[in-house]
Amino acid sequence: MVSNAKLRRWAIAFLLGLILVMIGGELLIEKIAIFGFHDIIEIDNPRNQPPQRPEFSADYSINKFEAFLRELVARNYWFLSSQDLYNYYFKTPPDPIPVNYKSRPKVMVTIDDGYREAHLNVLPLLEQLHRETGEKLTVVWFINSSFMGVPGSYLEHASCEELREGVIRGYYDIQSHGANHDNLTLISEEEVHKEVGRSQQELRDCLAGLEGTETVANHISYPFGAIDDNALEIVKLYHQSGYLYNTRSLRLTPFRDPYFIPRQTVNRNTSVGRLLRLAAGGWF
Repeated sequence: MVSNAKLRRWAIAFLLGLILVMIGGELLIEKIAIFGFHDIIEIDNPRNQPPQRPEFSADYSINKFEAFLRELVARNYWFLSSQDLYNYYFKTPPDPIPVNYKSRPKVMVTIDDGYREAHLNVLPLLEQLHRETGEKLTVVWFINSSFMGVPGSYLEHASCEELREGVIRGYYDIQSHGANHDNLTLISEEEVHKEVGRSQQELRDCLAGLEGTETVANHISYPFGAIDDNALEIVKLYHQSGYLYNTRSLRLTPFRDPYFIPRQTVNRNTSVGRLLRLAAGGWF
């Protein structure tokens, strides 16, 4: 008769083996880290500190942001646009990945809301990196169209003209974050249509006439990262994909869904080292 102690040892060994198999399988699955930033500021500048400006947990230092981008460039990362991600990993059938990009690690850098200070800090940095390294990086901006350049916003937002500047210079990929940043799960179906449709139209009107803007507002990041079945059916009428904000990386399994694309959350305390570990497929 098998003793209880032996059964416990077998059970523990089985569980440990199962955990190792799960970890091994997870390590074999390719991941793409999609990072969600918000305002990017000079955190040490007194004008960006209370009482001159409120402190927000989602603020991120431009110095840390620069260090992060520089290291990604040094490691030869491919900075995906929203349409790149859709075309190569979600479209049926997917487009073939260009030969010169196949072996490169992949990342996506996104910025929500469209704050003006983020634009004023990020665009010169992207141009500087281009001059120094020859790499022209793509940053995806998820924009609340109703706030573009509107005076009196709680934090100032970039204007249509400023966003156009980033597109003209070849660094910005402009996508939707809803017109007014309304939670799509808390408003009526009619209001969801207005929130989603208005944002798409206003962004496309803003960038009308520019070359290479056929994919403007094809994609949306859900305000507050919130979506439900009713809102999703409406979103699908306007957008090819939708982005969450849920501290996960995209796992390239056959079961991935273009309307539930995960993103890694970033706050003012997130270290550059942690961002780089996540970009490399790490857990911590």
